[in-house]
Amino acid sequence: MINITGQAGSRLDILLENMGRINYGGGIHDFKGLVTNLTLASNILTNWTIYSLNIDKAVASGYLNKFQRKTSEALPKVNASVPAFYLGTFKIPNGIPDLPQDTYLKFPGWTKGQVWINGFNLGRYWPARGPQITLYVPAHILSTSAVNNITVLELENAPCGIELNAVCAVEFVDTPVLNGTTAYTNFHSRAFNKQSWHE
Repeated sequence: MINITGQAGSRLDILLENMGRINYGGGIHDFKGLVTNLTLASNILTNWTIYSLNIDKAVASGYLNKFQRKTSEALPKVNASVPAFYLGTFKIPNGIPDLPQDTYLKFPGWTKGQVWINGFNLGRYWPARGPQITLYVPAHILSTSAVNNITVLELENAPCGIELNAVCAVEFVDTPVLNGTTAYTNFHSRAFNKQSWHE
């Protein structure tokens, strides 16, 4: 249960992330979203407007780019909150043989989210959980004739979220990290019933 406070006339928006469902065993009834009533004092809140967000379409169509600041503008001194989109660009030199090539994307300091390159959804990153620490970037989505766009949707904590001089960057690496170890908790052993997974 989460308790929040507000003022008369306040609007409540709730963003839910659907990470998929358990499709086997006793946990097959894995409900998502709001699974109990929301109340204000003792009154149940009703008449919700519910809609899905087509983030892939928004990224691919360049919709988010119209909110991006020009690089010549001074950045405001604000504390970024999450979830948030981070937009960037990078260039691959043309005229160099064998470029671009398949590569891998690493997320130092990032927590959990999704990433797109040139509107192509590479998938979810979650290096704190693993075991996949890098994401595969196929060569065919990269361009040497135009600037490449990268969009990161961070859901929990970005490396530059609060500190003004901190850098939000990702790394392209030539070697994948697909079996990074993490400290599995008892939750994981209960969820998957694998005794060998807990410490």
